[in-house]
Amino acid sequence: MPRKLRVMLATEGTYPYHLGGVSTWCDTLVKLVDDVEFTVFAVAMNPFVRSRFEFPESVERVVTIPLWGTQDPSEHKEQMPFSEIFLQKQRTTAEEVSRAFLPEFMSFLEQMRSSGENPEAVGYALAAMHRHFQVFDYRETFKSELVWHAFRRFLHDAAETGSWPEPSVFEAVQALGWIYHFFTVLNTPIPDVDVIHSSAAAFCGIAGIVAKVEYGTPYLLTEHGVYLREQYLSVGRSNMSRFSKRFLLATVRTIVRANLHFADRIAPVCAFNERWERMLGAQPERIEVVYNGVSPHVFAPDSTEHDGPPRLLSIARIDPNKDIETLLRAMAIVHGHFPEVKLEVWGAVAVEDYHAQMVELRHELGLDDVVLFQGHSQNPAELYHQADILIQSSVSEAFPYSVIEGMMSGLPIVATDVGGTAEALADTGITVPSREPARLAVAMIILLQDGDLRQRLGSAARDRALSFFTIQRATDAYQSLYMGLADRALPEVAASAGAAVGEDTLVAAGTTARQLMYLQRAYALLRLGVPIAALDQFHRALDVAPGGPAGPAILSQVAEIESELGAGAAAIQHYASAWILSQVQSA
Repeated sequence: MPRKLRVMLATEGTYPYHLGGVSTWCDTLVKLVDDVEFTVFAVAMNPFVRSRFEFPESVERVVTIPLWGTQDPSEHKEQMPFSEIFLQKQRTTAEEVSRAFLPEFMSFLEQMRSSGENPEAVGYALAAMHRHFQVFDYRETFKSELVWHAFRRFLHDAAETGSWPEPSVFEAVQALGWIYHFFTVLNTPIPDVDVIHSSAAAFCGIAGIVAKVEYGTPYLLTEHGVYLREQYLSVGRSNMSRFSKRFLLATVRTIVRANLHFADRIAPVCAFNERWERMLGAQPERIEVVYNGVSPHVFAPDSTEHDGPPRLLSIARIDPNKDIETLLRAMAIVHGHFPEVKLEVWGAVAVEDYHAQMVELRHELGLDDVVLFQGHSQNPAELYHQADILIQSSVSEAFPYSVIEGMMSGLPIVATDVGGTAEALADTGITVPSREPARLAVAMIILLQDGDLRQRLGSAARDRALSFFTIQRATDAYQSLYMGLADRALPEVAASAGAAVGEDTLVAAGTTARQLMYLQRAYALLRLGVPIAALDQFHRALDVAPGGPAGPAILSQVAEIESELGAGAAAIQHYASAWILSQVQSA
């Protein structure tokens, strides 16, 4: 029986530890895409998060990479024994940092100064740093005085050329701290899979970039919101200094461009994202829009007649990007014309301070009994059944689930024209510009006073959702992408970024791409004088294809090292296994 396809699903700040549209999308993938075993590679803000989802049997493993909240970035490397972590620290000398890490780190910084104009160089620098951290200690490397002084010189030179203002010592420390935390992904071993699928062109996608460079692993990238645009909005709202804003956005832009460059296929959830991807260098022939989908059975129209005034619904987490302020100010206008109409806002509180501000604004506008913040719902389908009109007021969206769920439920919709919202609705709803409370209020009033229009728009929205936004259509598309990428996985990896293997016997013996990667590591470790760690890499190379053409040569190399280490019995056994396998292959 053929084994299932192995896919690593990379996430950042979403699944499985937070609720929201991206997490819903991830949960749908792992539950409904057939014949796939998933490893979830989750970049989280801290190690104290807990899963908000029940994993199906298809999720074989969850790797969590906390960016903050750990004393040592190696704490999350559960598969690595403490003895090896200790040895990594012992190996990390100033000489090794200067030789193996600094040139690659400086290469990345130089690319960052140009906002990632050469994403190829960015990818190879990231891959080289990843290799370094598989042998040497992450914290000891970054805390080296050599790294700090080189970083300070780089910032000074960049300021002199006008890349950004000269930073204070505090700003420089903060900037290096950002990279130290964001690059924790580089300190994490990448699971052995057939395809890597990143849910964002973000730091979680570094795993896809490195795996593409190092192993030839096919890389699929899905963009929900436009990650770079969202960072522009977030950083723009902050009170950071000019230097900090410029530096942080340059870092993000560099990583985004590298993700788009190395992805074999890019599957944005709407054409709006595609425009940004092309602008940032993505090749058009690699882009294929895959719309989000929902179940037409779960989200179905409710034929029950509602008594009383029409009921308004908004499903949005309490977050600045959802622009609850505009929603409240629009509702104040609506309340003047329809004092009996109420609005329920369902969604988790994502930003506590923003929630407190919105509660205060609601009170100032006299809407305490008109707008109800209801929190998270475990049954969104029921919310649509209880509503007459769905409202969305966001300033940033991808292809919002609330809109297509509302459409599938047969609701008329008023929404801001952001992201893929207008693409989803077409002519089956009313769209208005973002951050314009009066325009939003007028659209709401039009629907409140015209029941026939509500019915026509709701029916048209349901028909459109059935044609384009079913869950089966979406999962079939991803299954097809997975299979296509796995079938044409590269048989070789480029060795230009790696240490030269140099052992002609093994290369000639027919190594696979992944075996070559493990062998590169093994011989590098031998040269560093750590034969036990090298043995582990040789065994990994063997496990890729135990009976493959390279098997006898690898077994012989293992036996030779074991003999030198005094493990005579194991060496004899492996020499014998090498001879037997060679005889079988030559028969």
